[in-house]
Amino acid sequence: RGVVCSALNKTFPAAIDALTLSDVPKQEVESDQVRVAIRASSLNFPDILLLIGRYQMKPQVPFVPGTEASGVVTETGSNAKRFKVGDEVLVTMVIGSHGEEIVAYEAQCIRKPEMLTHVQASGLSVGFCTAYHGLIQRGKLASGETLLVTGAAGGMGIAAIQLGKLVGARVIAAASSDEKIQAAISAGADEGINYSTQDLNAEVKNLTGHAGADVVYEVVGGDVFDKCTRCVNRNGRLLVVGFASGRIPKIPANLPLIKGYSVVGVRSGAEMQIYPSLAAEMFDALEKWGRDGVLPVPVVQTICDVHSQGIEGVKKAFFELAERKAIGKIVLQWHPDARL
Repeated sequence: RGVVCSALNKTFPAAIDALTLSDVPKQEVESDQVRVAIRASSLNFPDILLLIGRYQMKPQVPFVPGTEASGVVTETGSNAKRFKVGDEVLVTMVIGSHGEEIVAYEAQCIRKPEMLTHVQASGLSVGFCTAYHGLIQRGKLASGETLLVTGAAGGMGIAAIQLGKLVGARVIAAASSDEKIQAAISAGADEGINYSTQDLNAEVKNLTGHAGADVVYEVVGGDVFDKCTRCVNRNGRLLVVGFASGRIPKIPANLPLIKGYSVVGVRSGAEMQIYPSLAAEMFDALEKWGRDGVLPVPVVQTICDVHSQGIEGVKKAFFELAERKAIGKIVLQWHPDARL
């Protein structure tokens, strides 16, 4: 079974209400693929965009949404050599993860860190892969620099905070409520700004001696992005990660010209497909941090046990994501041992 979208709807209430928990045709395993029994899958904002037809890729309906999951390999193709039956893995894909099992290319899988449960691990790939690609590979964040993270209490934001601290940056968290700021500080942020009640630009300037942040990790878009264009230090990097607010902003080109800062797009999945060496570098880093015991643990606030809560629990989880109420990751649990 899986969460199935049978028709695209232009508004997220209708799109979520139309989801069903249905049987899914069994897929054959090709030579370079593996079959994975899913223990837990994590929700991400592209799931919502896919349901309303606003994502870059338009899947044919019906389809199973979901971009990341954690589970156990149950079958391997003839040319799949990295994993064997019984191995615990993380899977990253564009669609398909919100179900009891998936078939994925071996290259889409990495070994699950032993220190993490399946529930925790299911939220690792997208958040930390995007943060690694954005902060390290694209943003060149260095120890001692100041990092500003917007949408700081969501799964993407918390991953960026944790990774920023891991590389030695000073991290300023920006979010829409005091509760979310407290969650971001608990995740490691050094300071917090509630941009619903405080002037984001003025507060960033106050905290940085009027210099601005060296790197801005911007996931919200809309008005928050507009303010961030004035929060960047000279020769800084403004990372365009997402548009959770729903509005895709425009950039006043005079600001990066005057301050000499770069505006950098961050789309980790596509880049890593085009340049596999980027994915290999990131996976090596994640696995090394796991072996060294320093890999940050994803913050999971909401767990929906699919078998006990059914489709209504699944819909509630999707609404929580769409309405931007989540602190940390929202996870669908597909198997009783997912929390072990």
